[in-house]
Amino acid sequence: MTDPGQPAHDVRQLLSGTTRHLACGADIDELLEQAADGNAGQLTSHQRHCPHCQAALPEFSRLWEPVRSLAAEHVAVPATLKAAVASQIRKLIADVWYTLQLSDTGAIRIAAHVIATIAREAARTVPGVRAAFGRSIHSATAGPAESAILRHHPPAAAGVLGRTAVVDLAIAAHYGSQLVAIAHQVQQRAIAELRAKTGLHDVTVNVTSDDVIT
Repeated sequence: MTDPGQPAHDVRQLLSGTTRHLACGADIDELLEQAADGNAGQLTSHQRHCPHCQAALPEFSRLWEPVRSLAAEHVAVPATLKAAVASQIRKLIADVWYTLQLSDTGAIRIAAHVIATIAREAARTVPGVRAAFGRSIHSATAGPAESAILRHHPPAAAGVLGRTAVVDLAIAAHYGSQLVAIAHQVQQRAIAELRAKTGLHDVTVNVTSDDVIT
């Protein structure tokens, strides 16, 4: 930590016994420290291609903002605030394969593969798109932690945490189509569908044009 007024290590201690990794195998403690340091936008090579990390970092940063604001004012951060932040993070990472929305009436969870399906089906309605499918980040080069997780969970082309989702889509378009214009339409339609059908707070859709079909 670069600033002792931002005690992310205290929160990590309060999170003991909870899930330690995202679906991609990334260490949650390291992501939390990155967000607490204000470096959520400085992505590593893995994070630049990982929807799971891209979903987690802004959520952690948003939750940590009250602590960061107080630290900037050079006042002691109340233990109750740190505990409240830790409690919210603990709820978010209880199951990294589901979104989480909390209200006075209970909790709503949506599986990552459902998010990916909604985005994929929305993409298929865009004129010029012949096929759309989720692009998974998982490959034969997955690290040990990621490989261990994949033995218990199917890969998903969507990273989710809290009310944030990042979806990777690959499309095949008609030959002669304006690929960039189609990709923009796919992004806009998929984001609109996800917000309308799931109520997610922050949605990012990455589109790769993988093929053209005559």
